[in-house]
Amino acid sequence: MRTLVSMLAISAVLALTPAFAQDYEAMAVQMEQSMADAQAQALRPGDEQLTCEQLETEMATTMQDPQVQAAVAQNGAYGQEQMDQMNALAGRARAQMATSMFMGLASAFIPGLGYAQMAQQQMMAAQQQRQAQQHMAQMMEMAQRMQTIMPQMMRGQRIYELGQSKQCAFVQQQADASQN
Repeated sequence: MRTLVSMLAISAVLALTPAFAQDYEAMAVQMEQSMADAQAQALRPGDEQLTCEQLETEMATTMQDPQVQAAVAQNGAYGQEQMDQMNALAGRARAQMATSMFMGLASAFIPGLGYAQMAQQQMMAAQQQRQAQQHMAQMMEMAQRMQTIMPQMMRGQRIYELGQSKQCAFVQQQADASQN
């Protein structure tokens, strides 16, 4: 009976997968189109003639755009929230595993206890389904924020590549800082 309930819970989660996959595919297509458009906009006449100082100024201006700053802050906050949730879940998972082991062992001796464990599994499956939906919605929001700053990101990449080709000091300093 427990196996049946577990299979039903897993089936419910898997039934949502096609909807998530469709949303993800649409998001990926949108992101790809945004990236292509932004890459085309990143190329500006006269870029190759810019000096290292001008490239550095252009990079700073691009990355200090309020939209970029807001997206970075929001995505960073989301990342921290996810880390906090993972740490909290790890503690709960250990406690839950001990409880499940006890319930499994006890259900062999106490009639009807297995039903309580099945009900708990059903509740957990429903909770995991809600969390998966919330996570997907948050991922879509992150992707949307990235799409709004795609022109600045591609412009920054273009400037960085030009700085690399000219062996500008600001590019080397950034490379050195990332190695430390």
